[in-house]
Amino acid sequence: MKKTVLASLVLSVFASAALIAAEAPKQAVSNGNFSETTPIPKNAKGIAGTVWAKHWSCAGAAEWKDGKIVLTTGVIYQFLPIMNNPKPYLLKGEVKASSLPGKQGVMNVRLSSCIRKDSKAPFQHALQKKFGPFKLTDTPKASPFECKIEPFEQGYLYIGESNAIIESITLTATPVQ
Repeated sequence: MKKTVLASLVLSVFASAALIAAEAPKQAVSNGNFSETTPIPKNAKGIAGTVWAKHWSCAGAAEWKDGKIVLTTGVIYQFLPIMNNPKPYLLKGEVKASSLPGKQGVMNVRLSSCIRKDSKAPFQHALQKKFGPFKLTDTPKASPFECKIEPFEQGYLYIGESNAIIESITLTATPVQ
């Protein structure tokens, strides 16, 4: 009886240690709710207004308005800081968006990346993982996506197309065991 209790206790301790050792998902996108703003960069083209969502860039026509990004055309994008790790990760994301009033909105999500073990090697848009198109409606709706990234993969997350009001973006990275 004592051996059974001791064995159960040891197994319980090992199971707890394994759970503690397992890495929790990491946030893989910065300022996904667009709450942090910054003055519009002088070299930014296509961004209207006086402030912009910090950590995000834009190629197209967009404006930060009432805590959301109003994207008329083009894409918003961000370099993902979680990448360039020697382990594979599962990325799980969600973009909450709606169409501009009275417009037909469409949204695509894309991860443009490359495997880059040597940080001095030039970045290339060698790998393209595409999600969508997601048809947007007048009511904000979550569009989920997920993909696996390989060891030392790094790159950019692109979101956009036309006539979208983007409310938030979440993206977590969980190590693949």
